[in-house]
Amino acid sequence: MKHLTCAASLAIAALPALATQYQAVPAFTGNATMGINCVHAPGTDLVTNKADKCSQFVPPTNPRIDAQFPTPPTTNNIVYRNAQSKSFAAFEGYPMVVEVDQGKCYLRNELVNTIIAERNVAPEEFTTYSYDCPNGNEESYDDSNMLYKYIVSGAFQPQNDAHLYAGITMQMAVDYLSELYPEQTSLCPAWDAQYCINQMQLRVNYSVDGQTYSSSWDGTYVNLAAGGNAFGQFAHGSSFDIVSHEIGHALLTWNSDLQYSGGEQSAVHEAFSDMTTLAARDYFFKHLQPTADAFQDTPFGQSWQNDQAKKWWFAADRNFNGTPSRYINFPRFDLISVDDYRDIEEASGPHQKSGVLSKFFYLLSNQNGWDIEKAYKLVLSAAKQCFNSNSDIDHAGYCLVRQANDPVLVSTLLQQVGVTPSNSGVNNLQFDVTRLLDEAKYEITDRSFSNSQVDTLKVLVNGVAQVDWTKNTGQGSYSSVKSSHVMLDSGESVIELKVRLTNGQEKNAYRIVYGADTPRCVPETAGLALSSLTVNGQSVIANSGYTFASLQQPVYSLNQFMAQFDAQLNNRHVNVYADFNRNRVFEEKTDLLSNELLLSQSNVTTEVNFDFSNFQHIAAGPMLLRIRIDDAKQSGCAKTATGQVVDLLVDFVQGSDIKTVEFTHQQVNDSMTLTASSTGVENPTYNWYFNGQQVAQDTAAITRQMTETTTVRVDLLSNGQVVQTTEQDVTPVASPRLSFSCTVQQTQCQFSVQHDVLTASPRYLWSFGDSSNTQTTRYTNETFAFDYREYGQFDVTLDLYLDSVNARFTATNRVYVESLPDGVSFDVNVSQDDPLKVTLTPQLGTLNISDLRWNVERVWHQPQDMSGPWDYTFAQFGTHDIYMALTLPNGAIHTIKQTIVLEDVTPPEVVTINSLDVTMKYGWWNSCWTTKTIRGIRDNHTINHAYDYSRGCVNKIEVDATSSANSSIRMEFWIDENKNGVYEAHERNKYGSKLSLSSKSVNVCVVAYTDEQGSSAVPCVPQEGADSMQFKIVK
Repeated sequence: MKHLTCAASLAIAALPALATQYQAVPAFTGNATMGINCVHAPGTDLVTNKADKCSQFVPPTNPRIDAQFPTPPTTNNIVYRNAQSKSFAAFEGYPMVVEVDQGKCYLRNELVNTIIAERNVAPEEFTTYSYDCPNGNEESYDDSNMLYKYIVSGAFQPQNDAHLYAGITMQMAVDYLSELYPEQTSLCPAWDAQYCINQMQLRVNYSVDGQTYSSSWDGTYVNLAAGGNAFGQFAHGSSFDIVSHEIGHALLTWNSDLQYSGGEQSAVHEAFSDMTTLAARDYFFKHLQPTADAFQDTPFGQSWQNDQAKKWWFAADRNFNGTPSRYINFPRFDLISVDDYRDIEEASGPHQKSGVLSKFFYLLSNQNGWDIEKAYKLVLSAAKQCFNSNSDIDHAGYCLVRQANDPVLVSTLLQQVGVTPSNSGVNNLQFDVTRLLDEAKYEITDRSFSNSQVDTLKVLVNGVAQVDWTKNTGQGSYSSVKSSHVMLDSGESVIELKVRLTNGQEKNAYRIVYGADTPRCVPETAGLALSSLTVNGQSVIANSGYTFASLQQPVYSLNQFMAQFDAQLNNRHVNVYADFNRNRVFEEKTDLLSNELLLSQSNVTTEVNFDFSNFQHIAAGPMLLRIRIDDAKQSGCAKTATGQVVDLLVDFVQGSDIKTVEFTHQQVNDSMTLTASSTGVENPTYNWYFNGQQVAQDTAAITRQMTETTTVRVDLLSNGQVVQTTEQDVTPVASPRLSFSCTVQQTQCQFSVQHDVLTASPRYLWSFGDSSNTQTTRYTNETFAFDYREYGQFDVTLDLYLDSVNARFTATNRVYVESLPDGVSFDVNVSQDDPLKVTLTPQLGTLNISDLRWNVERVWHQPQDMSGPWDYTFAQFGTHDIYMALTLPNGAIHTIKQTIVLEDVTPPEVVTINSLDVTMKYGWWNSCWTTKTIRGIRDNHTINHAYDYSRGCVNKIEVDATSSANSSIRMEFWIDENKNGVYEAHERNKYGSKLSLSSKSVNVCVVAYTDEQGSSAVPCVPQEGADSMQFKIVK
């Protein structure tokens, strides 16, 4: 019976209560990409510990498998021994160790517990994978569902892969951490732990939230996804890189406060896990023993050990087609990741942002005296000793510098990826870079110094100076070299900029740029649609399925691009791509400004053409074009058996080589400035002619007085020879006689504009001349106020722009904002005879004025006597503003305002009723026939008849009334027919009503009023000024 020990003096704390009988067993591992890898266990009898079943396994085959995996997997041997390890020491450090209990072998040991997910079983009820092993150390081999597992996920026995790779990764972590912290005596002590290693819980064939292709660390378990898309990129999550990567998350969680919480913190997590994968792989290969048909000698095993191949690729062992998920050495190669902190906003997620630190890890690992193991130990130390819950990329850099024995080297490499933490000790220079295939354009953007402060500038590419500028040495100004192009070496180039200022201060910075001028994706094509083509007049031989050629003449953005084919294409489909972003991949995007598919045309016969007019934002310089000829539309990098592809390396130039010349004109007052521009000529010069007479030469702009229509001609010259000319009539705009004035009110200026009628829409730019240099743009000439908030003299400029006719007119004026002497005002007297007439009298004291004007009812008036009274009669009563405008000898205008209320004092018109004459008719029953007129009725009189009639009818009422204004008088009356003591609306003006006469009176109300007063709104209640009278009718 053998027991697993991590070291003679080490014990693993807080592990589950597991049995203590362990065995090192052989195992069947591998997948469609890595091959079938038979892992052989150590033992006293090597034969019994060989993976014999694995060695005898014949890979399944059928048409679907052959299509999915065209190259059958090879059978390889893995002999892994690590006798110096502190883990699995009883088995020479061999990590495929299982627990044996009652004739079963469980994939479980003190470092790894491999759990298998089962269908229709709750995750909490999953159990450790086991197999029958009555003899103890029997090979872990399960051929059940082998065909299904292989077709679906490319894996043969994923539980064996996971257990083996997890054991290797955990063994590495124990060895490296115990080396860093040798005084710790257990793997995860409860108190004063310097590091912590727990038993790793793996769940095979399981993914959180059903994400079939996404493996993860959930804080307790590493979940290895089952895969499931037979022809997709994502196979089983049990590959070496995926297992070790997810364990990396666990190690960082156990040994730092940094959590996977989003943002850059998650990017740091992802970078650490990718570094863990590279370190685990490096550790794995160091302990593989030579053997026949060894895995490390296979093409894939060799590629994993080769710097120029897949050593720095992540997850190439998992993907069916052998491509990686990420490139640790060149993160930008996946087209979505970044390798520089200055580009972090270009990356969308933590995996893509992690490229910054991954690139640093690659650089550090390749320094003299460094390797992956040493670099990873530094990362482990930084994480354990310095990472906190908020560690972003910059803080991770801080921690790396703090823990490094060579902080200068680490700081320099971090600076090369744009990370400059506070303890780096670098004086970083800010600059931008534009990638242009085998060239790069740099532009210094640092604002901490001015151009005149720069003494020297050096620009080096891989240590070789391409720019070496010193001030005042005849090399031109600093402005001419602060932005320029450099040539890149093939592959990775380190661009370094060094600036020394006149005060002796030095600043520097780096950028790493990959230089290449050939496409990354070369489609496998076999078709031959043509043997040559002509591109913009240049012949290109294309007698194979794929052609790469360089055009000798530039491609201009403003010129028509034309490709003419030497053969009929018989209505085939042509796509033309341009590698605008210079990543050497041709991408079709929905964003029109970044879409690299320029043309997609069906039914092509002999030519295609297009222009770059929508891409004036694209940087000039080397660029790749791709012309695809297919039976139907294909993506830029698609493989095709019938298509033909021609790639062209061109010099892309903004502008045109077509020789054109034109000029613009801008009028300022009566001066005309004319500016020429052209295309197609380097270092152009221009000659100018007015009405046939030469007025200037060798200049792009001239300014002349122009008062009438002039025929202007400009000649474009190249090396002194006229190559193009243009001519047009220029008509100046007549002066609108622009002026403005300011009326002062306290510290405010009330500005008003005066000019002639304009022929174009105006734009007024006001510059007020105050201490803040305030400017404002207005589009009308309406009066407005500006508050200077202080007294003083201010020079005001008004620019009138007539944009549609390229004209500007300017008026200037000095305004005086000053207070008037105390007591300056004016008196307002209202006439007693005419309440609409006022007399305005200025009170100027000793103030000397050059003009005085009155503004009443929004009209300005200029009195003959500026110091005497002035009369004005308003049109109507009400509230009125009166302004007195005083112009001082210095031109300043002050206004004083008073508000008056004019009220009508005429007494209101009054109506008086003197008496009434009432004509009645009397009778019995329902008839009135006897007439009687009662005259001189006064208020509250009672009228009746000598006879005792029972019926009475009011036949007529006449009013004797007077008006104080002698206005016409109208009359209305109400008869209280129902004797209820209330006058009602329906009782108004009703003659002939048959009244029932009795001792109880019938009340009658009469109201007299004028038209202006109006009739009563309420019965028998007269309006103001009207009069009423009541009388009674009885039996």
